[in-house]
Amino acid sequence: MESRLHSRTRDKHDKATKETLQRLHLNLAKSVDKVHNFFDNLMAITKITLHDMFKKTYGAIYEQNAYVFADFFKDLENYYTKGTVDLDDAMDNFFVTLYQKMFAELNRQYILDAKFLECVSEHMKEMRPFEDVPQKLTVQIKRSFVATRAFSQALTVAANVLKNMQSLKPSADCAAALTRMTVCPSCSGIPDNVLACGDMCANVMKGCLAQHAALDAEWNHFVEAVDKVADRLMGPFNIEVLIRPINLKISEAIMNYQENSVDVSNRVFAGCGKPMLGRRRRRNTRELELESLNFDQDTSEDRETGTQQLEKLVKDIRQRVRDSRQFWVYLPYKLCNDGLVVPPSNTKECWNGTHVDKYLYPVSSDGEAQPLNPEVRSTGPRPTIVRDQIFALTTITNRLRLAYNGQDVDWIDTEETWSSSGSGSGDSEDSEGSGDETLPESPEPEQPPKQPLQPVIHENNTPSQVNINIDKGAGTSGTSNNQTATVNSGGAAKQRMSLSRALTTYLVPIVVMWFGGCLNDLL
Repeated sequence: MESRLHSRTRDKHDKATKETLQRLHLNLAKSVDKVHNFFDNLMAITKITLHDMFKKTYGAIYEQNAYVFADFFKDLENYYTKGTVDLDDAMDNFFVTLYQKMFAELNRQYILDAKFLECVSEHMKEMRPFEDVPQKLTVQIKRSFVATRAFSQALTVAANVLKNMQSLKPSADCAAALTRMTVCPSCSGIPDNVLACGDMCANVMKGCLAQHAALDAEWNHFVEAVDKVADRLMGPFNIEVLIRPINLKISEAIMNYQENSVDVSNRVFAGCGKPMLGRRRRRNTRELELESLNFDQDTSEDRETGTQQLEKLVKDIRQRVRDSRQFWVYLPYKLCNDGLVVPPSNTKECWNGTHVDKYLYPVSSDGEAQPLNPEVRSTGPRPTIVRDQIFALTTITNRLRLAYNGQDVDWIDTEETWSSSGSGSGDSEDSEGSGDETLPESPEPEQPPKQPLQPVIHENNTPSQVNINIDKGAGTSGTSNNQTATVNSGGAAKQRMSLSRALTTYLVPIVVMWFGGCLNDLL
């Protein structure tokens, strides 16, 4: 009977704990879905806006090369969803490709092979055809996308921590204390309406949930980091303010190049050589010159509405995370207040563990350590599941701090690991250069390989004439001119120098010089 009572009491406590953790888990999981939906809608609207504007402005030239912009947006989306894209490489790749396409179109009278276009791209930093637009846009995109992804990932990690902690079972000492608190009154003939004293329940729950309280310090650091990144997202790192008018920023870069195209071409020819003239073809100047369009129509109102939506979303999520501060040390009191104890006014009419009277023991301190707890004597070492969740919180907190300081974050795709087993495996960020924040030390794993810069045209794919219309067949996939360059890594291993050769090469000259010096002294 005692064994059955222990089992039933333990199951009841386990269920109540899971339900409490599950409520916060679902709350954060819904916040993750809202952020994902907002990002997806933002990117979809931005792509449609850019497509409509560029199609109206450049006509067939844009449509034949629309894949360049599609690939650019795909890189941005892949960074947000997977974190495997190097944003610097993505931005460089986009503007290098755009530069080559425009140079070829503006110099259609020449025969431009792949080698020449590669030389064109090598002189891009020197020429600065788009002026400072690429540099500014790269910095803005990196800061906003890193912060947005870190914010989203943080919510995902926190939700998974709550989910994984639900698998932690009560100990045998906890089950005994729970039984003594909730079942023994009935065995002693005490009416069911007499509940445990509040201080007794607090001690029992603090002992039973001591392992949960081990997460409190890192959880609070996590809450603080989320709060700071939320401020960035509503301020200088606002992805809404950046992405919605990105078509205008790219248009500004194109116009800068068009205004200086003659000078840029002459400087390129001086550095790369003058290409051969081909058959001159007429071109439609309407397709090359930017029309006088009213780009600003409705953008102010749309931008303000979008910004208000983003601020409302981030503010709501930030408040939910703030409310979870000290969640783990308040958890014992939360469970005690859910029908397990009598109201504070009836302190003398409660079960104190032996009879109905006032509870005489003091309430134990909050936290993992419970050495003086009179109800649950032993809490045991930290289980692996607890250590894993602490590591997961530490890792994502480090990333949030880097994102807050506008620094890049090297991501390893740990979402699947955290969500499935809660092992928390992933990379730990370098704490150097992260402002005034002090980052906890954690193991340093292998860094993921960065994607190489993808040139537009290979040297081994040399057409007789290259111009903007070369990609008609690749207009949808964008694979023919966007392959990864092959780098000669010098695979042949260097031969090792033999011992005799080393002696002959290095030691013999030294001996000869020494012997010659001795002869010189004698003479």
